[in-house]
Amino acid sequence: MRKWPGAARRLSAWNRGAAMVLTGSDYLRGSRISPDALKKQLSGLWKTVFGDGPDYTSVFLGSTAFRPEDTVLSLDGGGLAAMLFLLPVSLEGMHGRYIYAVATHPDFRGRGHAGTMLEFAQRLTEGRGEDFTCLHPASDSLYGFYRRFGFETAFYIREVSRKLRTGADFPRLRIERISAERFAALYAEALPERRDACLKWGEETLTFLCREAEAQDGGALAVEGGMGKGFCLFTCLEKGTAVVKETVFSGGITEELLDVLAAYWSGKSVIFRLPENFGNFPEKITEKAVLHPFGMIKYKKELLDLQGGGTRTRGFMGIALD
Repeated sequence: MRKWPGAARRLSAWNRGAAMVLTGSDYLRGSRISPDALKKQLSGLWKTVFGDGPDYTSVFLGSTAFRPEDTVLSLDGGGLAAMLFLLPVSLEGMHGRYIYAVATHPDFRGRGHAGTMLEFAQRLTEGRGEDFTCLHPASDSLYGFYRRFGFETAFYIREVSRKLRTGADFPRLRIERISAERFAALYAEALPERRDACLKWGEETLTFLCREAEAQDGGALAVEGGMGKGFCLFTCLEKGTAVVKETVFSGGITEELLDVLAAYWSGKSVIFRLPENFGNFPEKITEKAVLHPFGMIKYKKELLDLQGGGTRTRGFMGIALD
């Protein structure tokens, strides 16, 4: 009989069979399977739930962003029923975790696996001295689900759609594709200058963020010229649309800059994700920007008590793994 570590927490008695939630590290010790076998199980569950094959899942599972000790698993009848991953982030001087790829196998849905993993993750991170967990719901309907477990909407974006203005006289800017390593270096260099309410990703995750974008026909760009210098991270969707997840630029986010960037994707519609107060735009442009809730947060109890029981964050989560 398997002797699971004490960290594993049994689910409610109404669940069918023996079910428990634990970290990937404890699962490896208790089941005595190899790390590669664990990755194969995770990849299989990922494909079942999200539809992504090994070419995509290997981008994460083969990176330094994946760590068994930051993986939360729920077992049902001894088999893998659900998973989520915890990635390091910071916000306003606090350290926390971004909850990534919450997934429950269709055969085990409706048994409380996701909710129990979320509660386990909160206790796990608080026990490590971290201040919060946050996430980006995959659909609007999931905001209500996560609210049941103490998460509050805390991040917003403004989406600005741009199309190449034919005949426009664009300033000269050098725009070039850059490697995941160069993106990570530019991002880390820009961190001290970022706004306080902007979610900031940990160094362990930066190259993965860029490679995940590349797996979606996107990547990172470096931009430099008379207007300033900076970078952006983008993905490409179907129907010829590019989504620029985050833009960091020393000269500020202006209409002129977005026109220059939009010209890079000639013939495509470009959607920019920007903070609520995103730059020097004419009023007619800002009126057309669409405001969306874009992420939720759950602080540890001590911080909630200091804030009077609710979050006051209204921040920006530009780079979301969505």
